[in-house]
Amino acid sequence: MASENENGEERTEEPSGRRLHETRHHGQTARSVELSQVAGIIGAFIALRYISPSIWLDLITFTKACFTSRYSTEPIIPDEFNVHILYLLQHFLPEIAGIMLITAICGALCTLIQTEFLWSSYLLRPKFNQLNPLEGFKRIFSSQNFVSLLKSIAKLSIICPIGYYCFFDLLPGFVTLITVPIVDLLPWTADAATYVFKKIMYLLLVLAVIDYIWQCYVHKRDIKMTRQEAKEERKTTEGDMATKRKMQSVGFKRIREKMMLALPTADVVVTNPTHYAVALKYDFNTGAAPRVLAKGKDHLAELIKKRAREYGIPIIERKPLARALFAAVEIGQEIPYELFKAVAELLAYVYKLRGKNPFGKTGRDNKQKISNSK
Repeated sequence: MASENENGEERTEEPSGRRLHETRHHGQTARSVELSQVAGIIGAFIALRYISPSIWLDLITFTKACFTSRYSTEPIIPDEFNVHILYLLQHFLPEIAGIMLITAICGALCTLIQTEFLWSSYLLRPKFNQLNPLEGFKRIFSSQNFVSLLKSIAKLSIICPIGYYCFFDLLPGFVTLITVPIVDLLPWTADAATYVFKKIMYLLLVLAVIDYIWQCYVHKRDIKMTRQEAKEERKTTEGDMATKRKMQSVGFKRIREKMMLALPTADVVVTNPTHYAVALKYDFNTGAAPRVLAKGKDHLAELIKKRAREYGIPIIERKPLARALFAAVEIGQEIPYELFKAVAELLAYVYKLRGKNPFGKTGRDNKQKISNSK
């Protein structure tokens, strides 16, 4: 069954990635309070199981001290009474605090696992709309509170019958307690409590898992979008993409303009011949390796070749070299060492065609200097 928004429109569309991100940022995720409570209770019982022997020894020591001290026959002075209270707290408070800490850790860890370790400060912000009495009245009679009432009734229907039958099951043991030494009283009580606890917690754990499944279903239902919301979000997303494409287009335009301004100084344009075009420039005075002044693919490659013809720059077809330069070298960068030999041979060929000798030496020496430059 589809949920409805405040305007009564049905939420029938699956949530988008943006909607999922926003709801998670706002702390809206599926979690079961019942499951966290059960985890905390189980943690507390396990802690009590291991800490109870220490508590029992402290109780025995305290009881013996009460019956053997002079205060068993004399009045207790208020100042000394405070001292004994502090002594009692020093013995029992760390053990009780340890049980409480383990309980809190188990409950918190269960919640973190359910929410995939989500932390959101959005839930800590004050929500003044909740002060509206009308909104509070709506929450009282909401479907969520109705489900909570059903869960409470289900828990009572589990605990009460189990407690009733466990009482009569343990009744013969209760009768024999009058003959049991006080030292054996705590182990028997611990076994009886464990017996009842297991029977109750098995069913409460099943109920908590069912509640978690229900919370996941409700969460997925509530974060769905109406058709109008999905339409508006698509417009926003498409608008964002259009803006990005426009910015990319402006960036490409600036790069192309910069390439075209530097193209007249190029020595040669290497082509694929139809798909790639790379313009190279070598300056012997700097002693650096040849640089890529411009490069392009398809339409831009045709534009580079057109401008090269206008400027009288030689266009040489070298398919493997053109592909390698286009893939390995960015605009303004020097060619890698692996391509020195091929580029040196190409430039020597171009200089010979144009009757140009930038070194003032033989062509063989020119090629050697280019191939040795790094």
